[in-house]
Amino acid sequence: MPVLPGFSRGQIQFFALETVIEPDNEVRAIDALVNAVPMEELGFEVKGKSHEGRPAFPAKALFKLLIYGYRNGIRSSRKLEKACQRNVELWYLLHYQQPCYKTIANFRKENPKALRRAFRHFNKLFLEWGLFGSELAAIDGSKFRAQNSKKNNYSAAKIQRHLDYIDEKLDTYFAGLDAVDGQACTDDYFEQANEKIEDLLGRRFGYEQLAKELDESGERQLSSTDPDARALPLHMGIVEVGYNVQTAVDDKHCMVAHYEVENEKDDVLLAKVATGTKQALGAESLEVLADKGYHAGAELKACEEEQIVTFVSPKQANSPKKAEAYQKKQFVYDAQKDEYTCPQGKALRSNGEWYQKNNGPHRRSYKVKHYIAPHAICSQCPAKSECLSPSTEKWRRGRTIERSEYEDYVQANAERVKANWEKYRRRQAIVEHPFGTIKRSWGYTYTLMKGRLKVAGEFALIFSSYNLRRAMSILGVKALIQRLERLKSRFLVLWCSVVPVRQHKILSQPQAVWCRRAA
Repeated sequence: MPVLPGFSRGQIQFFALETVIEPDNEVRAIDALVNAVPMEELGFEVKGKSHEGRPAFPAKALFKLLIYGYRNGIRSSRKLEKACQRNVELWYLLHYQQPCYKTIANFRKENPKALRRAFRHFNKLFLEWGLFGSELAAIDGSKFRAQNSKKNNYSAAKIQRHLDYIDEKLDTYFAGLDAVDGQACTDDYFEQANEKIEDLLGRRFGYEQLAKELDESGERQLSSTDPDARALPLHMGIVEVGYNVQTAVDDKHCMVAHYEVENEKDDVLLAKVATGTKQALGAESLEVLADKGYHAGAELKACEEEQIVTFVSPKQANSPKKAEAYQKKQFVYDAQKDEYTCPQGKALRSNGEWYQKNNGPHRRSYKVKHYIAPHAICSQCPAKSECLSPSTEKWRRGRTIERSEYEDYVQANAERVKANWEKYRRRQAIVEHPFGTIKRSWGYTYTLMKGRLKVAGEFALIFSSYNLRRAMSILGVKALIQRLERLKSRFLVLWCSVVPVRQHKILSQPQAVWCRRAA
């Protein structure tokens, strides 16, 4: 059977990079998109202005390289350096420039704020083209591992365990030295014992310094490699040191409208992420979907004050010790009388006092009222065994209902979810789309950067690459490039209207051609 011989390696070939790259190749879309970015206005460090030293690589070329790399699963600076040497698409994209890994890594490290502004700039273009619906968004968070091991993450309890272990080992060595005191022992024994003791004392001093630093910071945890990383629960009791990346995904095309890089749990982040999403989309009002991890009365209130309509799955707060017919949801509240009515028709009244309630250490506290039925009535009730708990009987009190200062917002949200269950069911399909692509398809389960600001810059690249992919899928590569070219022409028309006609003759030939076309 004949086989294809291939071309001779010694054959000289003449070709232009423009002819090698197909017209609908996505690398052309990356090139056009980054060319539409005003680099200096967004705060990128644009080098090469000095006439001394080696010429610098253009900032746009490095930005194109990073977008291409993150889009194609290559984000290591050393792998990107190798790709520049052998990847034909990168030859075209960078005009055959080959920056070293240090240049690539420094550009990403030095421009975190500018990268985030670029993400917002891209989203403004997509918003102008109608790719965002700006009416409904789903919010969720996902944990990404930081460049900090669990071994180098400390809490007060963990530090104390280390100190107790060191003290136990020191006591063992000192007891051994006391036992051999006055006996004939070799010098090696004493030298080894002294070395061990000095090592333990040095480690003890280090842990004492960590304990002091943790106490002065007021934080619950301390990470020695990445100071901003925190130990966060993943699932099934698994804890990982990393970041809780929050995304708000628009429902129209599952594109990321806004994101935040946090090191806290979801229950204190809803209002912050929802408000940022509303501002990013330029919407007067916004509907937001979120799971029960975001359910917190203070957050629901803050959202309503910002004209954000929430659909957050309510938490199940019913006590399993009480019968279904006598759980809190069966008690009817009368706002005018400020009292509850139990299923037996008896009133539970409050003394009007607000009490401070803490949800455990380092958690947000809130105020509650207690509504209590007279013990004399409850003790004679036929449903006493189903309604009262043993502790209530012990203290000779009637049934007590606790009402939070945010109860009105909690109830309103619960009613909305119940009345719009089909809308809420779309939450997972909307918000899990980006995380499924980024973590499962691209394999980005961890961050390469250290510090919350730099990590936010890296996720700007990740989400920009994701949104670009969505835009190419929705519009098509050629249509996207045409829109960007029209955008460039519009900018040139505005620029030509400002520059006097007599100055046009100093333009380069390509600029003069563009100006004539724009006119």
